[in-house]
Amino acid sequence: MDVKTTIISIIASLFALVICGLLYMRMIKREVPEPIGKLQAILPAILGGICVPISGGSGIGLLFVLKSIGVSTDSMKSFPASFYTAFFMAGGVEELFKFLAIILTLIILKNKVSNIYEYILLGAAVGLGFTVVEDFTFGDSLIVLLIRTPLMFTHMTLNMIMGEFIGRAKYNKQKGEGQTVLYWILALIIPMALHTLYDAGTVFNFVVIKDGDYIGGGILGLIAIITNTVVLIKVLLRAKKNAGNFSALTIETGA
Repeated sequence: MDVKTTIISIIASLFALVICGLLYMRMIKREVPEPIGKLQAILPAILGGICVPISGGSGIGLLFVLKSIGVSTDSMKSFPASFYTAFFMAGGVEELFKFLAIILTLIILKNKVSNIYEYILLGAAVGLGFTVVEDFTFGDSLIVLLIRTPLMFTHMTLNMIMGEFIGRAKYNKQKGEGQTVLYWILALIIPMALHTLYDAGTVFNFVVIKDGDYIGGGILGLIAIITNTVVLIKVLLRAKKNAGNFSALTIETGA
């Protein structure tokens, strides 16, 4: 990595840390009757950052294995190839490892996460840590950074969705009513689907453009960005508006 790339990478990471960090701290302050402790706030962010190299290596490995058994983008049309690459390089593997980061946090803290709002905060922290480290790896591409910057809260919001579903699954299990297994499944499927759509329409849209389908690539990009923006705004505003209600949905620790 040359000096220019290193500088851009550092600036990108610091920018993400400051902007996403300020949002995260404001979210923490909204919990009632009192906010979470420092360990509960910082640990999932660290684990989220660790997920970046692990998920990246896993994605490349999976694509290599699939190609070795004859499954690759070489035999696919542009749109399936775009989604295929986006899933294995981003939407699928990244969300899986961030899901595992949430579970690992719950194990380490011995399930001290005590209400659904804290599960949402847990997801936000994992997404925050992932964003800061991932932005550092994109320092060699100004174009990618420009695409990512307006939507830098994507990982946070996706994992806020994930955290809420996990929290609701545990809450319903304790109460003996409502969905449990379905919520666990949705905690993975929804973030994976939204993430894959976003990357297929932006970062990996080159697969479609390369085939000369500029109109199709443009439409896919617009759908991905608009969908992501709407979800991002709705999730953030919903968490802000309902922080008190989510905090009131308590979950007994150790269950």
